[in-house]
Amino acid sequence: MNRLMEGRSAHSGYCKESHQIRVAYVGPHFGEEPPISGQNGSGTIFFTGCSLQCAYCQNYQISRDGLGRVMDMDGLFRVVTEMIEESQAHNINLVTPDHFFPHAFQLVSILRRNGFNLPVVYNLSGYQSLAMLRIAEEYADIYLADFKYADPTLSMRLSKCKDYPEVAL
Repeated sequence: MNRLMEGRSAHSGYCKESHQIRVAYVGPHFGEEPPISGQNGSGTIFFTGCSLQCAYCQNYQISRDGLGRVMDMDGLFRVVTEMIEESQAHNINLVTPDHFFPHAFQLVSILRRNGFNLPVVYNLSGYQSLAMLRIAEEYADIYLADFKYADPTLSMRLSKCKDYPEVAL
């Protein structure tokens, strides 16, 4: 489902999400690479759903089981700003935001307009179109991408995505 083209569709896409923002966790996260987490943690927003279905996913409760709550932009902004102020997080870490990317980048714009100018980590699976990455250039400061497969047979077997190598490279 293309979030820009589908607009307000109530139907879920391959990611198992609709047009409504659903977030599983907002808070400091210390499990990223040390330069990203630092001492205070990375200000992480775990978006529910995913455009892949990796058999080995460490966040499967979030990516496939629908863990999370629907939030509007005002509510998400409030929760994120409270988290930043309380934790003194070093950055804003958007984890698997692809299927909500218009919303995620709107959030970044609102945060910046309100004086929250932390670096933005675009934490992604590597399965993004070049068009999406070009849009992200305006919002993301750090790309934290996984590269999962160079073999389409393996990517199909483990992530149900035969064109992963072609898209990711």
